[in-house]
Amino acid sequence: MNRTRLAIGAVLAPLMLTALMGCEPSKPKEAQPAAPPVAEKVTTAELEAVQKAQKSHKLALVVKTRNNPFFDPMIKAAEAEAKRLGVSLEVQAPPQESDKELQFSIVENLTAKGVDAILIAPADSKGIVPALKRAADKGVLVINLDNRVDPEAAASGGLALGGYVGADNEEGGRLAGQAMMGYLGGFGKVAILEGIRGADNAEARKRGFENAVQGSLEIVAKDTAEWDTQKAYAKFQSMLAAHPDVRGLFCANDKMALGAMKAIEESGRRRQITVIGYDNIPEIRPYLAAGDMKATIEQHPDLMGRYGVLMAVGVLDGVIPRGREFLVPLEIITKP
Repeated sequence: MNRTRLAIGAVLAPLMLTALMGCEPSKPKEAQPAAPPVAEKVTTAELEAVQKAQKSHKLALVVKTRNNPFFDPMIKAAEAEAKRLGVSLEVQAPPQESDKELQFSIVENLTAKGVDAILIAPADSKGIVPALKRAADKGVLVINLDNRVDPEAAASGGLALGGYVGADNEEGGRLAGQAMMGYLGGFGKVAILEGIRGADNAEARKRGFENAVQGSLEIVAKDTAEWDTQKAYAKFQSMLAAHPDVRGLFCANDKMALGAMKAIEESGRRRQITVIGYDNIPEIRPYLAAGDMKATIEQHPDLMGRYGVLMAVGVLDGVIPRGREFLVPLEIITKP
């Protein structure tokens, strides 16, 4: 693949303080809740140092759904790493990404079975907290993968995660926004198809994209298609009817991009709208090759699966401290 590797870093802009003259005396501000602590990073070398497990731990991997091909490499890599380390790995998932309550029940059932660790990509960043708290109270190690558990909900619910392995989704959205700016020459009308609202990764990707294009591109429409192809098809049909002059579309995952591209083709505007997706699933690669889709963000779910298992075993064996974080690299893919 022709890949442009992009380093991820944070740039802090200086704050400008403006003196306000003639204002009424300000009222005392209410105390704000303390922000959740930032997790310390664990290095690749520390994770790679984890070797054969000291015990035959029982791990469970719970993803949002098996119907999204994004999770296939995560599952395969996790299974391969579990086998290499000498631990068992059970994989479970709801039929659809919107089946949040079923995912909660899966966690409850795994807790009752007495697994040693649950590795989870939550469908609902906040709603999953009570089920995970009950698991942690039973001594189950909880490793968060991909979509972050909401930190404020976890803090208020008394949930201490065993670790996180995933990507910086806001940075991914920012990369998509920067790419859109480049393709459109810094001006034009664009739309956003969002993931499930309230999900940490969906909100972060949207936020990153919006921040990147702010002041240059005009976002004329945005709506949730809940990660679903058919919903994206219907939603973008409506957006095209309302905004026939839209020049670009950011889809927060590639499954939604598939639906949007069907709507574009049926409207007779094939290759006239710049589409940027997220996940680099196999199904979109022909569209990249043909130029129907300009780019997608690769966030390496295989590395999430592999390093998630390494982190779980490392924590269970006492060689990796609890509560650490590992971020996989992001790439923007323009050609298959």
